[in-house]
Amino acid sequence: MSRENVEIVRALFAAFADRDLDAAASVLHPEVEIRPAIVGGPEGVVYQGLTGNRQFWADIDAAWTEFRIKPEEFRDLGKGQVLVLGQAFARAKGSGIALDEAAAWLAAVRERQIVRFQSFSHQREALEAAGLSE
Repeated sequence: MSRENVEIVRALFAAFADRDLDAAASVLHPEVEIRPAIVGGPEGVVYQGLTGNRQFWADIDAAWTEFRIKPEEFRDLGKGQVLVLGQAFARAKGSGIALDEAAAWLAAVRERQIVRFQSFSHQREALEAAGLSE
């Protein structure tokens, strides 16, 4: 099951890269909880469900002229947890401020669907959230 969980999370990243909401919906639980780090993260925004996922993507498009994520390492942590380490690239609308930073994501998978997805601006924070010290 753990390899399958990694593939489910990979599918979400592929859907995001392709901007394919239907593909994302196929791996997200209808009541998924999305906790972003950048878009809405500082304000504590939590996106709920598939409608929340659509709003999350719309909020990204509203704030950034460019927003890409590059997952580089997928770690199955057991108990339905998948940690992803990678890079985030973004350019803000208006100011043109650019980000090119290490980032991380933690996904909880239950019954072949992602039930919680959280992003982190710093990999250290994701490792700590996952109970790892590496």
